[in-house]
Amino acid sequence: MKAGSIDSRPRVMFLLSLTTSIVLVILFLSGSFLTNASRGEIAYTRVDMAAGSIFVFVISMIISLSLWPRIADRVESKEKNNKIPD
Repeated sequence: MKAGSIDSRPRVMFLLSLTTSIVLVILFLSGSFLTNASRGEIAYTRVDMAAGSIFVFVISMIISLSLWPRIADRVESKEKNNKIPD
């Protein structure tokens, strides 16, 4: 996996982190809606779901912004080690 030039690498890492966070928020909201639908009474209010979504988004952005560069570095170092010299 090549992240491209050094100038575009931060942009790629940000987009990967943003995508990861959005997917996690969608999973969180899906779980909240399914929990509310499966019970007879409302388990979570809209305010709970909105606040939880914001919390999940912020925490997942913080974590993914620190993890994606490490993952990219590992993949790139494996690619460099696996190259056959000419």
